[in-house]
Amino acid sequence: MDTDNIQVSIADSLTDVFYYLKTMPGLKITGACTNLKEFPKKMLSVRGLKELSEITRNENYIEAGSAVTITKLMLQGKTKLPAFFYEALNSIATSQIRNLATIGGNICSEDIKGTLYAPLLALDARLIFQTETETTAIPISKFSLDKGFRLLTKVRIPTDEWDIAEFCRLGESHHLTEKSASYVFLASVENSVLTRVRLAFANLQGARFTNFENRIVGSRLPLEKKNISSIITDAGFEYDKYFSYSKNNPFMKEEFLRLITYSLNKIS
Repeated sequence: MDTDNIQVSIADSLTDVFYYLKTMPGLKITGACTNLKEFPKKMLSVRGLKELSEITRNENYIEAGSAVTITKLMLQGKTKLPAFFYEALNSIATSQIRNLATIGGNICSEDIKGTLYAPLLALDARLIFQTETETTAIPISKFSLDKGFRLLTKVRIPTDEWDIAEFCRLGESHHLTEKSASYVFLASVENSVLTRVRLAFANLQGARFTNFENRIVGSRLPLEKKNISSIITDAGFEYDKYFSYSKNNPFMKEEFLRLITYSLNKIS
């Protein structure tokens, strides 16, 4: 690849970031560039920027700066992070790449949803965006890549406890491809009743299956076999609504339904 015409700038502060965004059309914000297939012509590195590299915690969530590396986030430990989320972090590529790759870069992957997308959807994580004048928090379910003058500064990760928490990554372990996907099923149980349910899946797109969640929340365990069959069928219809390209990739839908079948049978 011809790199002679690539222009790389380095931000020393958030003020720098917003200045560059306003004055350099077509600028792409980058960190370690571990997800980039092709370098853009204009790059702004925020790697190491202090404001984006810190982790804070309270009793309800962990807030990680968008430039926090996967390894640094893992150092919070299994006891402070949801166990399935730690598993998702640990499934990303190799330890060398995790030392470089950032949570912001994983979320903002353009072609394929990163490994953490489904776990963050299931947790109903919030993304904190900043402009020169205001700060806004939005659910990750409302996120879309923004070409404007706002910057993803933090990721707010709820640390709720779940009785059942399953994560599965599909595809190659070291690379994201069209065959890559992440699956998450979460449930809370009280007196043999499902009180909370979350289901998320992501590959080229990402989705929370709210109709599925609403249908089975309140169900008494164990689920009846005939009900499981009906639930899985409806989940397949819901998958087709979210993943419009699924007819061109039947394998991915089959894997999704296989994982749901496993999850439902496990709690029944």
